[in-house]
Order: sequence, then structure tokens, then C-alpha cells
Amino acid sequence: MSKYIFYAPNPTSENRLSEEESFHASRVLRLKSGDPIYLLDGKGAKYAAILTTVDPKNTSFGKLSLVEKQEKIPYQIHIYVAPTKQMERMEWMVEKCCEFGIHGIHFFTSRNSERKEIKLNRLEKIAVAALKQSKNLFLPEITPILPLNSYLETLKDSPLTQILFAHISDPPVKTLSKQLRLNQSYHILIGPEGDFSPDESGELILRHYLPFSLGKSILRTETACLAATLGVHIAHE
Repeated sequence: MSKYIFYAPNPTSENRLSEEESFHASRVLRLKSGDPIYLLDGKGAKYAAILTTVDPKNTSFGKLSLVEKQEKIPYQIHIYVAPTKQMERMEWMVEKCCEFGIHGIHFFTSRNSERKEIKLNRLEKIAVAALKQSKNLFLPEITPILPLNSYLETLKDSPLTQILFAHISDPPVKTLSKQLRLNQSYHILIGPEGDFSPDESGELILRHYLPFSLGKSILRTETACLAATLGVHIAHE
């Protein structure tokens, strides 16, 4: 029998599924007491368990058995992005970046921003679904939207942290692969559809944020996020 996968952030201390996951187990999958399941904690662990009670609002499981423990990779990827007017494009970006493996997705507003708010709960659900679908066992942090200046005050380059931003210029700057220092915590800023304003780009450079190019093509915002995420992974292979 196939084992269905559920997200449970604290399975070792709380032997119950969330109300949303309980509903899915009971009403969608129609599982029964005694059925085997897998649990992902989003922190690198995958467990096997047996359902003890199946209820649309309160489904519980029995003793856990550790199936897999994934160690953290020696680098981290955090994407900071100005969300597009069409939120569906940001939802697609969150899903695909989660499938490839990412540690944080953060949103900001800037001068050319098209959207000032996001539905954080919706994006978190998409991230959980991507976690369950893929073999990646780490759930990324997704944070509320903030003004760009808030990040400029807190993000600092250091020997173990590299801060970069996608920059469209003529002539073009170096590509991402040529700008990366390996095995760092990467904080990568992707501007809005109209790019960062000249003043914003100048401020980023003044603060020693490293500009990079993603090639000759002008990419959509969500495509640039995915390209940057994948580019970091490829650089470490």
C-alpha cells in the first residue's frame, strides 16, 4: 500500500496533524485508522507512522520511525523579490524554487513595484505542497513584504555571507556564476519588472551589494528568481 505524505512541523512532540492536513487525510484521501503514512517536519527529517485516529479536524498518528535524515548543505540561498502584479506568477516561483531547494523567500517593495501586499498564508501552503511533492526535506522561510530600505539596513556582506543583486546594465556586469564565492549564505535581490531605479541600484552598489547578470535575455521576475536559485546550486556541483 502506498504511504501518503503529510507535513507535521513538530511530529516528535505533537502526534496530531493540523486541521488542514486532517481534512485532507479524512475527506480527500479517505484514509482509515491503521493506514501507514509518511511525515515531513520541514527541518530535514522524514518519518513513518501509523494513523490511530482519522477525523476531519483531528487526525492522530502513533509511534514514529525515522526513515530519512537530510543534512543541511554547506550553503544557503535566500531570494528577495519585488512581487509582480499577477500573484499567480509569484506562486509559481515559490513552488519551483522550493522544488529545487531554497532556504528563504522574502518580498519587498521598491520604487517600481507593482504590488504592495501578498497573501503569505497562500504562499506557505504552496511551499508545503512543493515540499511534499519533491524529495527536498527542508521547508523555506517565507516572510511578509517589507520596504526595500528595511533590508538595506539589515543585510550585510561578511566572510560567510554574500549579498548580490540582479543588475541590467550596458555593458553587462559579470554573470552570477563568476560573482559567487562558494559555500556562503547567499542573499540575492531580484528587482521588479521595471528593475531597480537608478538611485536604488546606486545605493545597492554603495552598500557593497554585488551586481550580477543572468545572461543576455531580459527575464521575467519569477524566471530570474528561479534562474538565480538554480545557478547557485549548479555552481556547487
